[in-house]
Amino acid sequence: MAMTMGSGKTATSITAVRRLRRLRRVDRGCVFAPKSVKYQWAREIAKWDPRASVQVIDGDKRQRTFGIQRSEYFNYTILHYQCLVNDWEEITGNLRIDFIILDEVTAIKGFTAKTSKRAKLLGRHTDHRFGLSGQPVENKPEELFSVMQFIDPEVLGGFHRFDRAFITRDHWGKPKRYKNLPTLQRVMEPAMFRRSREDIAEWLPERIEIEVPVVLDAPVMKLHNHIRDDLSAAIDTAIGLGAHGKFDVLAHYGATEHGEQMTAMGQVMTRLLAMRMISSHPHLLRLSADEFDNPLSKQGSEYASTLKAQGLLDNLPLHTEKLDALVEMVEQILDEDRRHKVVIFSYFKPTLRILQAQLRSGAQSQSVLIDGTVTGRQRDHAIQSFNTDPQCRIFLSSDAGAYGVDLNQGSHLVSYDLPWSGGALAQRVARIDRTNSAFSSIQIAYMYGQGTIEERMYRMLAQKMRVARAFLDGEFDGKTGGISLDLESLREFLDGA
Repeated sequence: MAMTMGSGKTATSITAVRRLRRLRRVDRGCVFAPKSVKYQWAREIAKWDPRASVQVIDGDKRQRTFGIQRSEYFNYTILHYQCLVNDWEEITGNLRIDFIILDEVTAIKGFTAKTSKRAKLLGRHTDHRFGLSGQPVENKPEELFSVMQFIDPEVLGGFHRFDRAFITRDHWGKPKRYKNLPTLQRVMEPAMFRRSREDIAEWLPERIEIEVPVVLDAPVMKLHNHIRDDLSAAIDTAIGLGAHGKFDVLAHYGATEHGEQMTAMGQVMTRLLAMRMISSHPHLLRLSADEFDNPLSKQGSEYASTLKAQGLLDNLPLHTEKLDALVEMVEQILDEDRRHKVVIFSYFKPTLRILQAQLRSGAQSQSVLIDGTVTGRQRDHAIQSFNTDPQCRIFLSSDAGAYGVDLNQGSHLVSYDLPWSGGALAQRVARIDRTNSAFSSIQIAYMYGQGTIEERMYRMLAQKMRVARAFLDGEFDGKTGGISLDLESLREFLDGA
């Protein structure tokens, strides 16, 4: 189900399973979902399939094993994706599967990830497989192929056939353009239920999107530009070592280069990340340097430590123009209407803590915060508090909280800094852009440091989302399409940062 986010994918899939159960074609099955929405799934099942029995698999290894062993007593067993890695033997030995639902199915967009491989193996045990996503193509077309390997591998055939039919690549293997997209739409039709935002516009709130460029403090910009020059030199080194044309920023954690090339790629990535950190908040670099310098810590950045040793992190402001601009914006929003509530996203977890501290003293409203460290129950409590407590008016989240979370009481959403992925950005927006929104219009704000890497990222993200729409809806002019950054395009990318 490639239904735009907020359009009711969960309710639609539950209704489909309920109908299949009434036809006696299924009885028991499982849902794999991000941790943040497992309990939300339980509530939705109670709403749309009230006669069904449901359990949520949570807790430590012993508790999860006990729950999986009891799955035969429940119509729905809800698990998170990591169970495919940590509880595989228990799942294959005990889980009864008449149907499988993969929520946010882009979790299996990679070919080589263990989670992806095991989900596809598990899918062979049933003919009733559902994959839910508002944007199954987040960054590159291969993601759609990987998803279809789970849904129905016969639809797109073998990968080489798919690649030859729809993608033209350069001699480095990078996509140059996409072709035959009307044919792809026809091929996908039997297996894909698609609803774009335009299809359901009458039930969605009006979406007002604004850019919020901020002129950063002079010391911050000076350090940003110093790091940019270091990055340019690191790119030259990587190209000189033969890494030309191979590097993809979006896939850097899965890089296959070895030896000197791998080291050179690491130097590129540390500087690229440092530029993003200084653009978000300069304190992030200090934290990273201190963590690296702590002999008891295994975290932090050696590059940040080098900047610290050179004295370049001295005298950086704790209160920045960007932070002040956010506080002022939030105060205006909350003062304007007592019903208004604000959702704020940051890529960096420490930034969230900084923002929460400043907003607590400024806006005088209760806030909740979720990131990858909180438990499923804590996430669910934060979501419920934001949606039901009039005093809880600020919701802060990392991208770990973006997937599948229904924040229908949010009137405004602010991306304080940006992710690399166009799909991740779309997921952020969809938290309040929903058919059940409490507001007839919502406002989405994208903040970035003017003249920084963030501004360049914002422009690039718009292109990525156009490419995603091309593969799903045929909205493509055939003239653009590069969605990954190799070393040469990264250099061009930096020209404006």
